[in-house]
Amino acid sequence: MDYRDYYADLGVSASASADEIKSAFRKLARETHPDTHPDDPSAEDRFKRISEAYDVLGDAEKRAKYDNLSRQYDSFRKQGGRGGNTSWDAFQGSSGVNVDLSDLFGGGSSMSDFFQTIFGGQRQARQQRQRQQRQPQQPIYSVTLSLDEAFAGTRKRLALGNEKIEVTFRAGIASGQRLKVPQGQLEVTVAPHAVFTRDGNDLRRTITCPLTTAMLGGTLTVPTMRGDMAVKVAPGTTSGKTLRLRGQGMPVYGSTDERGDLYVTVNVAVPASLTDEQRSLVEQLRDSGL
Repeated sequence: MDYRDYYADLGVSASASADEIKSAFRKLARETHPDTHPDDPSAEDRFKRISEAYDVLGDAEKRAKYDNLSRQYDSFRKQGGRGGNTSWDAFQGSSGVNVDLSDLFGGGSSMSDFFQTIFGGQRQARQQRQRQQRQPQQPIYSVTLSLDEAFAGTRKRLALGNEKIEVTFRAGIASGQRLKVPQGQLEVTVAPHAVFTRDGNDLRRTITCPLTTAMLGGTLTVPTMRGDMAVKVAPGTTSGKTLRLRGQGMPVYGSTDERGDLYVTVNVAVPASLTDEQRSLVEQLRDSGL
């Protein structure tokens, strides 16, 4: 197993900010999405590679754990490795490195062996390999759905092997889920959305709020996956405040009426320029002590 440089996968430096990482991922996702390369069989693998990199680097906790292990691995290599062997496998098996992989939380089954080793724990990865060795191997096919398709559910006609079949995907399906089909298994990847971020059954997004609405309170129109909603904003709302819209998240897979929530982070817009009249009014507010 080789070491994965997630920063290189996204084309950013190790000091990149969260916004720079997100921007790089969105650009690469548009360039490598399998739907835009229907005749390229390697497109799915490239897309999964950058999705995995963003899954780690886009999460502050996972990124911190990855950075910590990367520093230890770099030190291990500089010291000559284990008997001259500086590979990732040698690092992982070195008793002189204080790495407790079993305490780290798990990732989805669609992730690489490298990801599973770090975030799934050694015991979990070993048990999974043993189960796979005992069971007859079935072909695993891949399909990519948009978030809209995963939200509403969809039906697709797919070519699996030499056969074409109709497959129904129920609302709420998530990346990493596998469906049994006559030809084997079908593994789902839900593509990132340009606006909404999925967190389990919940969704997250940001929305811009006019300065006056934030100061005085009022109503914002919030686009959701189900349409626009009028949401009240309390007076004195500050940037970074998160509003919870119950039941506006993803459908719970297998349930007919349960849904997650939508968390909306407010970004208060400060005008870049003012008219003379607006400036005069703001100066009056300033002079009044506001």
